[in-house]
Formats: sequence, structure tokens, C-alpha cells
Amino acid sequence: MNQFSDMHVHTSDSPDADIPAWRLVQRGVDNNLGAIGFVAHLDLNPEDFCYDSLNAAAYDESIIRARNESEGRLLVMKGLEVGEPHKYEEQVKNLVNYSDYDFITGALHTVGNIGMILGKEAYSDRDPLEIVEEYYIETLRMVEVSDIDILAHLGLFRRGLALAGLKYDFNEMQLWPETIDNILRVLIDRNIALELNTSGLRRKEKITYPTPPILERFRGLGGTFVTVGSDTHREPHIFFGLEQGAVLLLKTGFPEVYTFLDRVPQALDLI
Repeated sequence: MNQFSDMHVHTSDSPDADIPAWRLVQRGVDNNLGAIGFVAHLDLNPEDFCYDSLNAAAYDESIIRARNESEGRLLVMKGLEVGEPHKYEEQVKNLVNYSDYDFITGALHTVGNIGMILGKEAYSDRDPLEIVEEYYIETLRMVEVSDIDILAHLGLFRRGLALAGLKYDFNEMQLWPETIDNILRVLIDRNIALELNTSGLRRKEKITYPTPPILERFRGLGGTFVTVGSDTHREPHIFFGLEQGAVLLLKTGFPEVYTFLDRVPQALDLI
């Protein structure tokens, strides 16, 4: 089995994606993936496009069909991407049982009264760097208390900055080193994996979330749990950037990436 994995793949079970899980398994086999981690959106913020969209029973059926399609040729994992879990986790756990999933990914899409940080609207009437600082402060709150296995797309605000035509190539490690160090230390202490999300490589900003300096700092602090995710939603970006992500991880000193089964991390060698 090929040891490469994609731990952030959306299916037609979410309203912002349109490819069935079983067909994505076919594509994974064709691309020699060893493992694929599906995530369905579970968002309870009314501002979010995917608000209250999860049909857990239908998602289960999709995963069963995907596993049947796989026939053991690649590992199929069932995950959730929970938006702002530190705010909505109690409500989320009234809707789903986390023990039914292989992994839970925590995502920060909105910040306070700012709104959706991945769109340009949030940056129209405030200092962009103030918004970014609040994003990291809110991320720290999220990872400190949330029951998650993976922190998704740290630095996703760059998508919104790029759409707004604003500067996005700054090094936040130089601007807010203490806050970001605190986030990374919490991840290490709580055994939460840091996702290297490659979706920014296909957008205007042409960079990963998080950026290489944050990834390097995570490694320098002793971080080992990393995952790679393409954030696939639809054609033509299926599994985009995985190879570049693997090269970056190896260059930064990570010999392994992780998958999850029954919320237990499983190491896969990159070398």
C-alpha cells in the first residue's frame, strides 16, 4: 500500500462539495493514495454556508459505499469538520456521537463579530492585521478546550485577504510570536495534530495553511503530529498539492504523517 494520505476530503454530503465519496475512492486508487480521510461539514453558525447541513445517516451510507468501493485498496476514514467547536460543541454532541467517527477536525471560519474570515467582506472596514490577531487569539481559545484530533487550515484568513486584494505574505511569527507559540504548545500538550492544508497552493496566495515558518516552529517546539489535507471539494482540485505538502514536511523534519482510526493516531512514513 502506498503510504501517502489525504486527511481533508469533502464529499457531496456537504453542500459546498459535489463529488460522491465512492467516486473519490476511485480517484484515490487511481492516484495511488494509501489513505483518505473524509470530512463532512458540521457548522452551527447561521452565517456559515454549510449551516446545519449534516445528515448523519446519509453520510454513514456514503462511507459504507466508499469502503465497499475501496475493497481494501486504500484506507477509508470517516471524519467531521466541526466549525468553531469551542462555541458549539455541546450542541454538536447532541446531534452526533463522536465515538462513531475516526477523527474530529476543528475549524475556525468565523471570529467574534467580524464574520467569515475566508471571504473578502470581513476586511472592508477594519485593520486587516487586527482581524488576523483576533483570529489567532480565537484559535488559541478553540484548541484549549475543544474535543478535536486535528486543527484545520491554520491561517485560512489569507484566502480572504487575497480575495480583498490585501497584503497576505507577512510572517505572523514575527508579529504575534507568543500567541502562536501558545497555540502550538497546546497542540503538542493535548496531542492534537496540526494539519498542513494545501488548498492555498491552488489559490491566489499560493501558500500552505499554515505557512512554512509556523510549521518550522511547531517542529522546533517538539511537535510531531501532522496531517496533510487537500481540502478537496470538487473538480479540478481533487487531492491538489499533496506531493508539495509531503516535500515541505520532509524538508521541515517531519518523517511521518498521521491518520486516525477510532480517534487513535496512526503513523505513516513519508520516507
